[in-house]
Amino acid sequence: MLITTYKLNREIEKGELRNLYLFSGEEHFLKEESLSKLKAKLITPEMEPFNYNLLHGFETDYGQIIAAAQSLPMFAEKRLVVVKHAEAMEDQDLGKVIESRNLPKNKKDQKLALLLSFLEEYLKNPSPFTVLTFVYNENRAFWERGKKPEFGKYRRKEFKLLQNYCTEVSFRRLSEERVKTWITEHARKNGYTITPEGVSYLIDLLGTDLTAIANELQKCFIGLGERREIGVEYLEGSAGRVHYHRIFELTDAIGGKDLARSLKILHRIIEDGYKPLHILNSLSRHLTKIASLKEDTGKAKLSSQSEAQKGFKSTTLEKLKRQSDMFTPQELASMFQYLSHIDIACKTTSLKPQFLLENLLMELCQGKGVKIITLSK
Repeated sequence: MLITTYKLNREIEKGELRNLYLFSGEEHFLKEESLSKLKAKLITPEMEPFNYNLLHGFETDYGQIIAAAQSLPMFAEKRLVVVKHAEAMEDQDLGKVIESRNLPKNKKDQKLALLLSFLEEYLKNPSPFTVLTFVYNENRAFWERGKKPEFGKYRRKEFKLLQNYCTEVSFRRLSEERVKTWITEHARKNGYTITPEGVSYLIDLLGTDLTAIANELQKCFIGLGERREIGVEYLEGSAGRVHYHRIFELTDAIGGKDLARSLKILHRIIEDGYKPLHILNSLSRHLTKIASLKEDTGKAKLSSQSEAQKGFKSTTLEKLKRQSDMFTPQELASMFQYLSHIDIACKTTSLKPQFLLENLLMELCQGKGVKIITLSK
């Protein structure tokens, strides 16, 4: 059964909890928010050591998970068991079965079937005293398809088994319009207002990553003091500006086909604490603005109304105009194609995102990137 995040949060508020949940999707902030609400509803702080288990798929197995789920709560109606990185469970279990039973490779299907039957036995008859929640990274289509060829078939079977018995909640990444609404509402809940220009600036700076946006807003809440309005001027003075300006530097280096400088800037941004996937998203959004400027105006001219809507200052606009002249439409189209390719590679291969970004720069600056094989969407 598939329900929306809104329905899940309403059920938590009413105390109408289910025994089995499956969280999937790329929006980790909303997942963590719902998990926090579940925990607050079920577990009192003083009883947390007895009634709450946080497990990780890469360091646990079905036996430990089921043992925790079958334990009775202490001085409470229910206990909460959360399994994060649930997609890694089969790797752990499979290795243990191979080692403990010394089964030959041609018995792999039997081993996998044994593990799945062990899981299904509990799912058919879950403990009425436990809320067991499996948390998968990425979206449901990704896990239905499978990730690694070696375990793809098993991953699909496991995920579909959980779908059959659990209430699934899909935490999809929000559209840009919904993120704008979320930013305004998040600020309001914390007692602040944010200008439309401030909202646009945050999205230009951080994309639609709610975790990064929430962290940036939290800095504002702490630093504003008695002020209650968040505007572009204040946001430009925050630490996020460093990342924003370095994206400009990175695009400059790419436009100049300067690989050494591009890699140096990339590594500096990563050292500042920004995740490679966040950098990829920021670069994509920045190039989108350049392409939009080039396409919509022909000669890279924006009306004052359009400029205000985007929240650009004149200096920012001038930089975008200059950078739009560095790329031909054909070069931009090629860059977007390769960005999309790298994005898929991050989600369908075991290659490290930093390596993929470095490979991206090699391709964009010198046309010598290593060919990356990815699963088709």
